[in-house]
Amino acid sequence: MQKIYLKPAVSEITIKGTSKEGHTDVFAYDYYDDDNRRKLGGLYIVGNVKEDGATSAENAPDIAYVTNLVASLAKREYYSKPDLSPRNAFSATLKKVNDVIEEFFKNKSLKVNIGIFAVAGEYIMISKLGKFKIILGRDSRIVDILNNIDLFNKEQVEEKEFSNIVSGKVMAGDKLFAFCPNRMITARERTIKADLLKADPGQFVEKINSVKKTRPGFDCGALYLSLDEHKEPAVDKSKTAAPENPPSVRLGRDGDASVNLAKMNLKELQPTVKEKDDAPDNKLETPESAPEIPKIISSEFSLSRKSNPLLSSIMAPINMVRGLYDRNINMKRKFVILSLVAGVLVFGVALIKMFVVVDPEQRKLNTTIDQTRNDLKSARTKISRNDLIGARQLLAGSLSSIYAVGITNDKTQKTANEIYEVLDDIDKAVDVSPTLLELMPEELNKTIAILNANKDLGIALGIYEDNLYILTQDNILKLSDIDRGGQKEPVIWLKSSLPAGRAGDLPPQPTMLAVDGNIYVMNGSGTLSVYYKGEKISDTNTFIISNNGDVLLTSKDSSKLYIVNKTLARIYELDKESRSLVRTLKVGSSEPFVDAYLYGDSTIIITAMDGRVWEIK
Repeated sequence: MQKIYLKPAVSEITIKGTSKEGHTDVFAYDYYDDDNRRKLGGLYIVGNVKEDGATSAENAPDIAYVTNLVASLAKREYYSKPDLSPRNAFSATLKKVNDVIEEFFKNKSLKVNIGIFAVAGEYIMISKLGKFKIILGRDSRIVDILNNIDLFNKEQVEEKEFSNIVSGKVMAGDKLFAFCPNRMITARERTIKADLLKADPGQFVEKINSVKKTRPGFDCGALYLSLDEHKEPAVDKSKTAAPENPPSVRLGRDGDASVNLAKMNLKELQPTVKEKDDAPDNKLETPESAPEIPKIISSEFSLSRKSNPLLSSIMAPINMVRGLYDRNINMKRKFVILSLVAGVLVFGVALIKMFVVVDPEQRKLNTTIDQTRNDLKSARTKISRNDLIGARQLLAGSLSSIYAVGITNDKTQKTANEIYEVLDDIDKAVDVSPTLLELMPEELNKTIAILNANKDLGIALGIYEDNLYILTQDNILKLSDIDRGGQKEPVIWLKSSLPAGRAGDLPPQPTMLAVDGNIYVMNGSGTLSVYYKGEKISDTNTFIISNNGDVLLTSKDSSKLYIVNKTLARIYELDKESRSLVRTLKVGSSEPFVDAYLYGDSTIIITAMDGRVWEIK
């Protein structure tokens, strides 16, 4: 079995030009050889600092400390807590850097341009101060990440200098070029973009460096990243102690409703909050300088009895025609005016349809949003009364209603984000990042084959010591020695079940089963029952709801029970002794899981709709 992850190959480009361009520097850090920090990926900084009035290189040593300080502080903060997810580590880094750079702006003549970004697995997170650009080359397409409204998500972190995180997905074969733009680079940006697509890494860097030969004043500080898949043998951690706090990274919903650059279908809001000197220098790129067109939402307009300019404008020509008829105007003139009136009426009807009439889909969406907001209030009330099951049911139902409408816009995204925030709070949710595997672990293939071969026997199945346990609506059955050949019939395992289809000691409408010597049975309302040698030994209300098809996982030596909610892409960790919720692993996938299996004692293997296999620790 092999693990597959993206690993950037980085080239640092630092070409010193004239002193009037200021001091430029680049920094690249990674810990791919450190198992604990590898999930945080690489951290990269590109900075340019200049002081107004600087005329010689003597100024450079005085301002170089700015980029060095930001880089060293960012590196220390980002990698200081390996148990944080990359998104949380990146946010904490920006907040720490913001506390320091406040001092820089006391010097009004100092101009600071810095870009900080991290590439962790298939995710990229970017924030900038002042002028900074990062362009992506993929196949035959160039994407200016920070100025493209279609492909990336923006998240505001804090109303300070580094105030936005722009995030999305990258993939194998992508090329990134990050730089602080100056007049010389901007003049060659078209050529740089063409070379980014066509040239290999060595050729691209050589072409950038060659500019210095013809233009001695050329100044450039940039990072070039080429992303490729890296494979390594997977270490079987099932025989070693599992970390108490496994690494966590967010896959992703940014509310997303989740984003996927690999499918080229993400969104970005251009970061403009409190940025200094951020006017684009490239006058050739007209999309950057085009004025923003305000978005008009038809449901925000209504007709009024007191004053209706639209209706007045439509009626004015009609009144004029009536007066003209009264004065016996000739027929030719009447025809011209009637044609004019007809045109105005058609135009008026079009305006009414455009701005006043709400189409059925939009009306349905508005109704759903209103209902969802009412449900949010009710959910918060239920949480205050410790009715966690009721709150989870309302929140899950609200999410289903929003996505069932089939319309995605800012309003639905904002509402979904509010729901997830409340759900995260009661779920004790933490972000995790799955690791892509090349193949399903060989040890699981046998288990999967047995489960698939017997899936029609009951609602849920569990294997323990060569025995297959089968959950039905009213009983638990046992099929012994499943490794041996021959026809076998399952026997009743639960001693106290009642006849005539009535579930005796089973929880009402059971849905999930797991085995570790004890048998654990759970229903969709959160009731967890534990059985030993055919008899019930306990009942617990976990306050966790689940759906048909969700799975309950554990092993003999595991201290946890895992409830995998395939629809929400969440994994609830319960302490096996107390049966209480420890935390929720939030994968953040925009698509539901297909299947989930426990590998060892603490590793969960999931399969996605595209057939790929992921490992979650």
